[in-house]
Amino acid sequence: MLYLLLNLVFMLIAFVIVNAFARKTPWPLVFRTMAAMLIVTLVFDNIIIGLGIVDYDVSKLSGIYLGLAPIEDFAYTVVSVITVASIWFKVSGREK
Repeated sequence: MLYLLLNLVFMLIAFVIVNAFARKTPWPLVFRTMAAMLIVTLVFDNIIIGLGIVDYDVSKLSGIYLGLAPIEDFAYTVVSVITVASIWFKVSGREK
């Protein structure tokens, strides 16, 4: 199975589950945070891949890269930002 397909499945599951619990997540704030985190991920993923710390099975990648980082690597950042933000607003009581 391609990493991209696997990532899409888990992103969809996370998105549905999180939104079932936190319906009033402030999406503009989440998207600004996500943009910043994706930039940080882009920089540091390229560094660790360039240094040879991380390697991927090329046969399971989609072939789409941002620098040295495969596009699949950014799914973790997207899911993390959405999940943490939604849980934060639910737990802190800010969603009301």
